[in-house]
Amino acid sequence: MTSAREAALRALIDIDENNAYAGQARDTVLRSVDLSTRDRAFCTQLIFGVTKFRKTIDHIIETFSTRPVGKTDPVTRNTLRLGVYQIHYLTQVPKYAAVYESVALAKKHGHAGSAKFVNAVLRSLLRNPKAIRFPELADDPVAHISLRYSHPEWLVSRWIKRFGPEETVELCKANNEEPPVTIRANTLKTTREALMAKLSDEGCEVVPSDLVHEGIEIRSCGDLFTFQPYLDGMFVAQDIGSMLVSYVLSPEPGENIIDLTAAPGGKVTHIAQLMRDTGLIIACDVHEHRLALVSENLKKLGIVSVKPLLCDSRKLPPDIHGMKFDRVLLDAPCSGTGVLRRRADLRWQRTEEDLRNLVELQKELLESAANLVRPGGILVYSTCSIEPEENREQISAFIGRHPEFSLDNARPYLPSGFKTRFPDQGTPFVSTYPHKHAIDGFFVTRLTRK
Repeated sequence: MTSAREAALRALIDIDENNAYAGQARDTVLRSVDLSTRDRAFCTQLIFGVTKFRKTIDHIIETFSTRPVGKTDPVTRNTLRLGVYQIHYLTQVPKYAAVYESVALAKKHGHAGSAKFVNAVLRSLLRNPKAIRFPELADDPVAHISLRYSHPEWLVSRWIKRFGPEETVELCKANNEEPPVTIRANTLKTTREALMAKLSDEGCEVVPSDLVHEGIEIRSCGDLFTFQPYLDGMFVAQDIGSMLVSYVLSPEPGENIIDLTAAPGGKVTHIAQLMRDTGLIIACDVHEHRLALVSENLKKLGIVSVKPLLCDSRKLPPDIHGMKFDRVLLDAPCSGTGVLRRRADLRWQRTEEDLRNLVELQKELLESAANLVRPGGILVYSTCSIEPEENREQISAFIGRHPEFSLDNARPYLPSGFKTRFPDQGTPFVSTYPHKHAIDGFFVTRLTRK
């Protein structure tokens, strides 16, 4: 029978060798094993934890190892990472159990010398944890922050130039924290209060968000997505920062709206809620499997005003290309540096070259979006990035090319709770940061076509 640790090892090897997304690797392995609810949660914790803290873990391994981590085989390397993660980060796992189980995994899946090597490294860590050293922040801030808080050096270097070393430490710490589980009540089927009562009856501890009207934070719960309210389409999982985008768009019932990059559907279904499921919303996406998620969410939530459309939004079909819309949303593909606390793998998959390529893609999508806005209409541009090239600089360059658009004050359209908590936000940009606002990092701006 497969254990939680063994399942986690399989997923970690998939991430390591095939550059698989952590969430997909987790889902794939959990579909293939029979684990209890508790073991499934432990397996998930191991996969995401090892992936998130991989740079620090590898630094610890190399403190006690006679060979570089990269020179070990995938089974040995990821078994060691599992063991170090449990010893160094998890208080609920006895340290001797972490060593014993890691050695057992190495014996079962590794080569002849794998178990001895894993045993030697982990026992050295247990005997002398004070041997772990990091460069001093004052001497080498990039190496210190990168190794101690497990972020890539290129990203740390960028942030130090913008924020300084102390604030970069706070940002990286926030990215390493466990993000809260937040959901959005489907107000087409229920109210937030009624949904909270149902979840409380299921044994969940829930609190209303003070930032957005539909938001609920889940403090503790069982398997939330097996509960009947979820199956009945009464809520979806969505971060508070993501919910703000639809408020800045501020759609009105009966309008014609297009979302140029709609998958997996969180924002477009929220837009439909705000419009009371009237009017027309076209939901575009270039990936068929991701557009299928939009359709699945529409069906579950009971939304009929959204029409999914498989297309590259830079090359829209002629019948769409000639239309003009009241409001256009471009939630652009981006580096995702604002959501690193949720995307454990993303920090290792993005490169500086990716950032440059994404800026060009965003520019092309903005050009397409501009042609779709009617005179007097609204264009909202958003990313889950905190990088200026993708945000303010991108919009400044767009306005330079398109004087027919002007920046609009996003603040009147923000939820009242957000304006109260963060009075510095939203004129004309909304920029959220995990270490400042305790929500995902988002950039949102609103433009009006003259």
